[in-house]
Formats: sequence, C-alpha cells, structure tokens
Amino acid sequence: MKKLLPALLVASLPTIVSAQSTLQSISTIFQANCTVGCHSGGSPSANLDLSGNPQDLYDALVGVDPVNPAAQAKGYKLVDAGYPHNSFLLYKCAYPAWDDQFAMDVAEGSVMPQNQSLLEKEEIELMRQWILGGAKVNGTAVDPQTLYDYYHVNGMARIAKPAPPQNGFQMHLGPFFLEPGDEVEFYKKEKVFNETEENVVRFDAIFNDESHHFLLFQFEEGEDLSEPEGLRPVGVQNAFQNPYMVGWVDADSTILPVGTAYKIRENSVIDLNYHLINYASNGDSILAAEAYVNYYTDNQTPNLIEMKSELLINLQIFILNNGQEYTFTDPVTGPPVFDSGASAEDSIYIWFLSSHTHKYGVDYDIFKRNPDGSRGEQLYEGFYNTLYTFNQGYYDWEHPGNLYFDEQFGDLMPLSKRDGLIQEAVYQIPGSANESRPFINFGLTTDDEMMLAFIQYTEQPLRSFNTSIAEQTKEASFMSIYPNPTNGTSTIQFNLESKANVQLNVYNSLGQEISRVYNGMMNAGQARFDFDASSGFDPNGLYLVQLMVDGRIYTERLLHIK
Repeated sequence: MKKLLPALLVASLPTIVSAQSTLQSISTIFQANCTVGCHSGGSPSANLDLSGNPQDLYDALVGVDPVNPAAQAKGYKLVDAGYPHNSFLLYKCAYPAWDDQFAMDVAEGSVMPQNQSLLEKEEIELMRQWILGGAKVNGTAVDPQTLYDYYHVNGMARIAKPAPPQNGFQMHLGPFFLEPGDEVEFYKKEKVFNETEENVVRFDAIFNDESHHFLLFQFEEGEDLSEPEGLRPVGVQNAFQNPYMVGWVDADSTILPVGTAYKIRENSVIDLNYHLINYASNGDSILAAEAYVNYYTDNQTPNLIEMKSELLINLQIFILNNGQEYTFTDPVTGPPVFDSGASAEDSIYIWFLSSHTHKYGVDYDIFKRNPDGSRGEQLYEGFYNTLYTFNQGYYDWEHPGNLYFDEQFGDLMPLSKRDGLIQEAVYQIPGSANESRPFINFGLTTDDEMMLAFIQYTEQPLRSFNTSIAEQTKEASFMSIYPNPTNGTSTIQFNLESKANVQLNVYNSLGQEISRVYNGMMNAGQARFDFDASSGFDPNGLYLVQLMVDGRIYTERLLHIK
C-alpha cells in the first residue's frame, strides 16, 4: 500500500510536489538550491541558467554539451535522455551516500550546490528517474512519494554492482522503483559504442530475485531510431520484434560453446527487456529494480561460428476456466529458424532449449517434427528442473528447465531445417485459483498466459570451427573435463602440441576467479589437473574453466550437482 508522509514532513519538503510534472518538480529543486549566485542572471556559472520555466530548463539541459573539457572528453551531455551514466548533471549533484557510481575526476570540478547543503537523496533520484524515463517535458516519471519512502521509510537494499569484465563491457539498467504488489515490464535501449564487430562468448546477468524474466535483443541496423529513448512499457504490439540474444529466468552465467559467439554489429544498439514483480516478501518494502549484464568478448580467435537465438511464440491459446486441462500443439516450421523449402540435408544445430508460460502452465514439451508433420523424437521435457539434471515430476513455470545439449550429450543437436519442431503446452485453471474470469488468453502480465520457447542454435556444426583451427596449426585443445556434471572432483585434461605459456583458471557463475590452477610455461604433451567442484565456491553450481595458451583462450563449462 502507498504510504503518506506526515503533514509536518510534507511541509518541510516543498521541492517534492506530486501534482507537478517531474520536470516541474526538478525546476523547483533548482530554483531553491542552485540559482542564487550561481546558475542565473546575466553570466551564470558554466553558462548554465537554471532559473527559467520548465521548457527553458529542458532546452538548457537535454542534449547540451557541458562546458567542462574533462566531461566533454568522456562524451557526456548535461542530460543525455535515457542515459543517466552519460548525464553530467547527475555527477555534479551526486555524492557517495546517494550512489557511489557517479564519482567525478578532479578535473570535472566539485559537487554542487557549493557552499550549502547537498541535495536530498530523493531529489537527486528524481533527476535520475526523469533521465531514465527519457527526460520528457511533460508527464510524471515516478511518484515522488515513492522515492521519499524508499530512502527514508521502507526501501529494500539495492543489488551490488559486479566487477566489469577485463575483456568486454558492462551494461546497467535502473534502478527504477516498485511499490509492493507492482508489476512492470520495460524495454530500455543501450548503445554498445563498438567500432568493430564484437564476438561475445559469455554473458553474466545479475538482477533482482523478484525478476520474472530478463532478455536481451539486438536491433536490426537502424530499427532503434524509431523507438524513443528511456524506459518503454511493453505492449503486445512491440513485445517480440527483434531477434533475441539470450534469455534468463534466473540470474546466471551463459557461456557459449567453444568455437561460437554472438556477433554484435559495430555501433549496435541492444534492447534490455525486464519483467518483474514486487512480491513484497519483506513486508511492504519498496523495490529498487535494476540489472547488470557483463559481456565477455573474444575478438582474437578466428572463424568463430555465429550463435543465433529466437523466440518460438504461439499466440493462439485460449484456456477456459472450468478446471480442465487444455493442450495446445504448435508446429514450428517457418523462418527465420526453419525453411520448409530447404533440402533434406540442410540442418541447424541446437545448443539450448527452454520454455515459458505463466502460472497456469502445467507442462511444456518440444519434439522433432517428422517429414509427414507428426511428432518425432522428444527433445525437451518440461518436468525437468532448472539445471535439467532430473525429472521432478511437475512443470515449474517460474523456473523451467534449461536444456544445454553440449552439457547433456557432449555436442549440439542437429535438426532438419525443413521439418522443424513441434512445441506442446498444457494449461489448467484449478478451482483453487480463485479466478473469476471465464477464460485466459495470451497476454504480457502474469495474470495472462504465454506459450513460447527459447532456442539457441548455429547454422554450422562445431566441427567446422575445429577443422578451421586445425588448419591454422592449433596449439591446444581441451581433451575432456570428466566427470561433467560432477558432485565432487573433476579432471581437466588437455594437450599441448608445443611448449607454451599456460594459464588455467576456474571462475564461478558471477565471473569471480576462484581458483588459479596453473600459471607458467609448460612443455608439449598431455596435461592433467584436478579441481574440486564441491568446495562451495559457486552459488549456482556452474563453473567456467578457462585455458589461455600464449594469449589464445579456450573455455569449457563444468556443472556441479549439489
């Protein structure tokens, strides 16, 4: 429930007025704190006059280059609509007790306002929420009462920022604030600023436990220009419009098979899609929702095979509220993944399958499709647990099974591009659901339903990468990690064809180095090392084993079953 400030506190905070637009409220803050002797008059400090009306303030800030040379060199704007970390205004107002990610270099000057009290945390946060929402002239980006309550009454702690990768880059979404019981789903564009194509071989996702899903989409070239900056509410019409890159239900590391990579075009724009609910598990606390993504790149290894991803969506679901089970069967045979006109020999090679429903989903299975249209071999069983290590006897719609074929079978799964797949989902609205609607159909909230599968695949077999490397005199290769999965110690074994400088490290699913197994010169021949995966280093049971030979990196995943 919403909390109301006591009357005395309202009187003491004239700069936070919920009846105003957000820009009007920010203008009031500046009028009270920044215009006396500094940012007003004939020659305002830094040529920045903050004393005008809200439209004047917008014109003075949004898209305007700062006067400070150090801030200019970093590419900052005074306000970069949609991009708080590129907005110099926040750096000038911020201090560590509010957010320590906005520290300035000495050359960028001192925190404002000078010679008087710093701004309140909720006042600076109002500016950030305005920028994150697209820095609009009109409208309310956030309820100021929510911000006051978060900082002074009942705010949950924010998630910790992870260390960015040494080879790669980091993206950050948020925070934005949810009252207890609130459910939201947003898109947010983020620019990569890469001058050449990037080969992404691993993702780490860190976000709130209250997340329902988190997805990354890569815009086709130029398509991002038609979408506004800042947080964009998701509707059915714009929910699934670009090829997705990778999807999570649980925060985790996604480590691509050796020899594959996502290809991120130069100067690409990524759409971050976040759906979450404040379940108010901590009483009536306000949630600061945010997410970090670490992208690990390998731009040295040649001829990496492109990993592709798609969502296989069936919109035609209609579930009557009568307690009965309803099964929906959806043949998936069309582009962009499949082609009914392809030859019998044309294949894709599946790395990953998973599924997605809302609360009335009770099963989800995926099959190969035979040439005559009938169901073939079953590839995915919805009753498996999240790590896809055992059949738990029911479908967990909040944490569905994630099937990685290279972990289960040691290689990618070939599938006829002509024949495609069949996905089948089962739904039931039980009498205990207290559901008053006569039926449920496809929708975006958890009160609606969904039927979609995630597929990640290549269009070349992994052996084509291995053959290419062999032709270039491959220095090293992983022979095996066994047993894998393991519940104890595994042996890491590889072969060197010549003397080389070797580093063998193990990382947990948060990207933290937890074991430096070997670092030094090694003679040609076979090498064996043991690693105890049961030591409790990793919270998710997933390790990345990384071998570096004279600067060339090889990676493999090790799964620990707890």
